[in-house]
Amino acid sequence: MFRKIYCMLTLAIAFLWTSCSSKPAMEQADPLATKVVVAYVTSWTDVMPDPSYMTHINYAFGHVNDTFNGVRVDNEERLRAIVALKKQKPSLQVMLSVGGWGSGRFSEMADDEANRLAFAADCARVVKEFGLDGIDIDWEYPTQNSAGISSSPRDTENFTLLMRDLRQALGANKTLTLATVCSAQYMDFKAFLPYIDFVNIMAYDMGGQDGHHASLYPSEHSGSMTSHEAVQAHIRAGVPPSKLVMGMPFYGKGKEGYYAYADSVARGLVQQRYEEHWDNVGQFPYLLDEAGQFVYAYENPRSISAKCQYILDNDLLGGMYWEYEGGTGADNLCGVVANALLGKPHQKKVLVLTERGGQHGSFTDAGLAWLKNEGKQMGFSITEINNAQPITKEFLKAFSLIIQLDFPPYTWPKEAEDAFIEYIDKGGQGGWIGFHHATLLGEFDGYPMWQWFSDFMGGIRYQNYIAALADGTVNVDDAQHPVMQGVPASFVIPGDEWYTYDKSPRPNVHVLASVDESTYTPDSDIKMGDHPVVWVNEAKAARNVYFQMGHSGALYDVEAFTTMFRNAIRWTLGM
Repeated sequence: MFRKIYCMLTLAIAFLWTSCSSKPAMEQADPLATKVVVAYVTSWTDVMPDPSYMTHINYAFGHVNDTFNGVRVDNEERLRAIVALKKQKPSLQVMLSVGGWGSGRFSEMADDEANRLAFAADCARVVKEFGLDGIDIDWEYPTQNSAGISSSPRDTENFTLLMRDLRQALGANKTLTLATVCSAQYMDFKAFLPYIDFVNIMAYDMGGQDGHHASLYPSEHSGSMTSHEAVQAHIRAGVPPSKLVMGMPFYGKGKEGYYAYADSVARGLVQQRYEEHWDNVGQFPYLLDEAGQFVYAYENPRSISAKCQYILDNDLLGGMYWEYEGGTGADNLCGVVANALLGKPHQKKVLVLTERGGQHGSFTDAGLAWLKNEGKQMGFSITEINNAQPITKEFLKAFSLIIQLDFPPYTWPKEAEDAFIEYIDKGGQGGWIGFHHATLLGEFDGYPMWQWFSDFMGGIRYQNYIAALADGTVNVDDAQHPVMQGVPASFVIPGDEWYTYDKSPRPNVHVLASVDESTYTPDSDIKMGDHPVVWVNEAKAARNVYFQMGHSGALYDVEAFTTMFRNAIRWTLGM
């Protein structure tokens, strides 16, 4: 975690900084209906936070004590003053953040069961004694000694045990969070996810000597990693968006000794001799010297607003920043975050599994764009993954709908299969919509057929397809079903592959529409007789719809297709 380096700054900082003056639009928003805003507040500053700007305060820092079996709190008097802010805003949660860059003794503590249990018990004592709402663990980083702290190859496993023991000691009603490196390394997220409430991604200090250390997207002037890449790394590691809080820095970095300064200093640098620019791709301001060389990059209201919009667009749980005092300057970055995120309701979340590229790439690309637009209209957000590795039971809890957008029923690890089966068979969590590749059932690429999925699709096995593509007329079988509302009795689907199977699924599923094989244009000998192409399996607890079409992006120009797709989303989401 970036340390309090402001104390080394010039007197210009004191001149340029001013206190926050404006209030967020919805300072008393219902905490159950807002995004999370986590503010790190340090022990070595004396600025008191305005509680209307945040939902959580992470007080920095506590530390593992010298005997590896308890907690030492920095500046206890200030912590008590921070907790007293709850009188102004009862919904405010105040956490003790234990750790920080260079704060060690985690490895020794976690590697010894007695010390680990004693540490967890002492955390519970501190929570009770100070009237805290929970603990935030900021171990930077398990298995690594780059911060000058001890480490062990066992740290990753021991970190999971620590989270387990902390949850047991704190109880179910206290909050347990952690700060993580942007790359999502060093931790087994799937193992400890059931014990924690959310993850604070430190999406800053990601390079920065030759580029911005906290760029939103990769660009010419971004550092070695970006906020978007950090979020995606955590999703791939198995953390659902509903448990991700994206970090934002209230400081910049650069060359020529301007290593880490408050943003107000950047304005002073502009006035001196540097030229300010805006990176349209990475979404941040930066400075160039007289020779056009990169000098410094930082944050301003525009860049912070872009990051907040990213949080909203991707329906992450919320935003975090380091640290409060750095956002109390003239730009009022604390207020920018509060106004952008507080009061924004959570959207329904849709998980989209895709195979990018290849002959079906246009269908996937067009589908993602269509889904994003529909989400704005219907109130859902999409999370895309390109493989089934992140899928666990815990991961799927965040999603009200799973869409297989040309994603096959093989290559899934056993844990993902089991989680998906429970999601569909038990129901109560959400629905499922599958396209095209979801019935590519057989032995492919060295993978055996997933028998449960074959049964889910009506007991079928993939047999053949029309490689040359053909237009086909689809006839509606059940015009009364919600998925078929407003759909013409017959319509043409252009240029599809029209999979055939070893048998019709009709005896085992409820067919909503079938293709008339006599209408193939051009004609094809690859036929199966009774040929359902849209169906639901009513034996499953979760609402589900399968569409056999899905080869080309041109489908999204067919009104009957988009009507069915839209209806399927509404029906599976229970709208």
